[in-house]
Amino acid sequence: MQPHANTACLAEDELLALGHGRSLAESPEAERHLADCATCSALLAAIVREPPAWDALAGTALGPYRLDAQIGAGGMGAVYRAWDHRLDRTIAIKVLHREATATRLNSEARAAAAVDHPAIVGIHDVGVVDGTAYVAMELVDGESLRSVIERGALPPKRTRELALELLDGLAAAHARGVIHRDLKPENLIVARDGRLRILDFGLAKLLDGTPLDATEPGTVQGTAGYLAPEQARGEPADARADLFATGAILYELATGRRAFPGATHADRLSATLRDSPPLDELGELAPVVARCLHKEPRERFQSAADLAWVLRGASAAAIPVAPSRRALLVGGAAALAGIAGLGGFLLGRRGAAVQPRRPVFRQLTFRTGRVYTARFTRDGSRLAFGAAWDGEPLRAYVFDLAARSATPLEVAGDVLSISTRGQLASAQQLRFTDHQSATGTLAIAALAGGMPRVIAPDVQDADFAPDGSLAIVRRGATGFRIELPLGTVLVESAGWLTHARVSPSGTHVAFLEHPHTNDDAGDLKLVEISTRRVRVLATGWASIAGLAWDPDGRSVWFTAAHDHGQNEVHTVALDGTQRTIAQTTGRLRLHDLAPDRRAAVTVDTWRLRAMIGERGHSERDASLSEASFVTDVAADGSMILAAELGSAETSSGAYLVPFAGGRALRLGDGFPLAIAPSGHRVAVSLLEAGAPRLVIYSTDGGERPTVAAPGLISAARWIDDATLVARSKGQLWRLALDRPPVALTAAAGAGELAIDPARQRCAFVDAAGRVRVIELATGAATTLPGMFTGHAICGWLASGRIVLRTATTPIQLTQLDPATGGREPLFSIEPPAVGLKAVDAFVIHPDGARYAYSYGQELSQLHVMTLEA
Repeated sequence: MQPHANTACLAEDELLALGHGRSLAESPEAERHLADCATCSALLAAIVREPPAWDALAGTALGPYRLDAQIGAGGMGAVYRAWDHRLDRTIAIKVLHREATATRLNSEARAAAAVDHPAIVGIHDVGVVDGTAYVAMELVDGESLRSVIERGALPPKRTRELALELLDGLAAAHARGVIHRDLKPENLIVARDGRLRILDFGLAKLLDGTPLDATEPGTVQGTAGYLAPEQARGEPADARADLFATGAILYELATGRRAFPGATHADRLSATLRDSPPLDELGELAPVVARCLHKEPRERFQSAADLAWVLRGASAAAIPVAPSRRALLVGGAAALAGIAGLGGFLLGRRGAAVQPRRPVFRQLTFRTGRVYTARFTRDGSRLAFGAAWDGEPLRAYVFDLAARSATPLEVAGDVLSISTRGQLASAQQLRFTDHQSATGTLAIAALAGGMPRVIAPDVQDADFAPDGSLAIVRRGATGFRIELPLGTVLVESAGWLTHARVSPSGTHVAFLEHPHTNDDAGDLKLVEISTRRVRVLATGWASIAGLAWDPDGRSVWFTAAHDHGQNEVHTVALDGTQRTIAQTTGRLRLHDLAPDRRAAVTVDTWRLRAMIGERGHSERDASLSEASFVTDVAADGSMILAAELGSAETSSGAYLVPFAGGRALRLGDGFPLAIAPSGHRVAVSLLEAGAPRLVIYSTDGGERPTVAAPGLISAARWIDDATLVARSKGQLWRLALDRPPVALTAAAGAGELAIDPARQRCAFVDAAGRVRVIELATGAATTLPGMFTGHAICGWLASGRIVLRTATTPIQLTQLDPATGGREPLFSIEPPAVGLKAVDAFVIHPDGARYAYSYGQELSQLHVMTLEA
């Protein structure tokens, strides 16, 4: 046999060794090459004395399975259609013909079985029989994505649909710490129903460092043309390698051509490391694909959920509309007001066309928890910050940047500001009082040590002016206000004011203004202290959080995003000129700038978690995605109604979640509001063609009637299986399946509604903090004695008493007698402490024992960011 002319192929002696007993498990690189090279595979088959024929195992038994016919083959073995005698079902069996490969196949099964998701082919069993390893898996009727692509490029809409299904499956796997590392069209199946399914987690590895196979750093993994550059270099790979492969697949779907073509394995490998494919044909997908295929992992999308978010934004009109993920991740009872189309991916920004600089991060903290606020000392050598780690109470620390060590301070609270004289302003006993707004007792102490001196209660933000006076943010009569000095109102707003920072000259205060404490959208504004004149510096941000004055005092730095969750670092000069100075990924929040313009930033992860519990028993986390919002509990207590607003592990939409545990039922798109008394119907608010609608899903399939509604419904409860009471346009309405809406009252307050067990009365907390009860038959209203400011309605007990809960934690539940106005405590609940923000929703069953709630969780790590020239 003559040596092959292609130097990328296997050498003759290596082929001879493999053909005469050397295991492929001992030569993973050779196995990968054989899976991709028809020439070497044919030569090896000629060397092997008795190569297995097609259908070699058809008609035989493999453990409890009967192998009927071979339906596919790959580098590691063959796939058979099989019959499972135990469960009387047709399945697929993947077999390997050498026992030495059992470990590799077992790792594939472990990785795939770790994730239960509709986009991932399910694993039933794994085993070895008489030296033959096998995996029993779900049989998917369809064709490989390779076959689909060979017919030509797909339309843009279909390209995005398939990519989003792939990303949903990857997001679920990555959330469990599993990466695929060999994504390619051959490993993806388009089922008969048109949905995409992921096969072959054969190269998967748990991110916690436990290898699922024999692979070590320094070996090349994956298929040339789809593997990421770091894989090609033999370096460790993480989830971002899967996103590189996704970009290559997305390119191929849209163009019908490979992103990194080549006649040989070596050619494709070189193209991956060296070239970038032409993007002219991709249209609006061009910047998305370019970012996926970046050679450096840190420049790609950092999660499958982020990439899916951007792809949905690139086709908002074609995607069922869901509540704004940004608003609802931080949201509250008014979160439904955030229902809107998903934002697009924009590379352009307002202001001068300045090339963004590359940010370089130095991570300072590594514990689990949340960093609240961080401030540089005057010389920039140290960082003081407040953090709550591992469920412990919030306290202040000082990080010495030269020594790389953090020292706890005597201050048990958050760091708000550091004066030029080394005084530390802190927030003691900080607690969330309204969604994202947290207040505490303002105190001052020397940074070097000493007991804090109490200055003022209920302060949200504070910042030292150059003269040592303090600008603070706290609640006003109708909203929030900025005071400078204390007691003198500088700015007052009906919205939510945050991040007040005094300029180095002491002449201006920059601040952020948001519509509500449940929404971080908003504007950056500037007030001149001497005239109290307020003007807008930067407006129209979908998310804006964190700002700091440039040391020269001529501009303000801030972190914000126009239409998606990927915050970027911007500056705005006092004349309003804006520029983007650094593009980043994830939830980046700017805290402060050192004199040399090093930035103190946190990288934040936001979640909205759903908890289900029963008085006297342990709670369980029932979240299905990164944003789970509970809205109702079934009359029989068997189900919880929840909105899933994220995409990490499941599709967004309305879900019924079994109280006792088990598989959740997805009803459809939209934001669920209430379960009917029978449990057979669920009311859902939905935007269709840009218009709000109230639709009714049947829990047992079939009907989907639309109820006439006066506008967007923000809360509702069923009166009977055909009638609801609902809030819309600030009023309460009676809605029926077969009649037009009827107004019950002109003032409906905000937050949740509660309906009595007889379903004759409805209760809510009005804008003044009073509990009002409405007779549903007549609309007659009764105002109960007492004030309940800072409380929300969460249910009506079988005993006839109304249940309210506090906005702050621990959650204090109070039962109110509507006949006498008497009140008494019911019980209290302490949500999980790690990263805890506010409790945004709470529902309780009439038995007074079963309940569910959603709370915000923010986890963060502190970094120092510098910008490369």
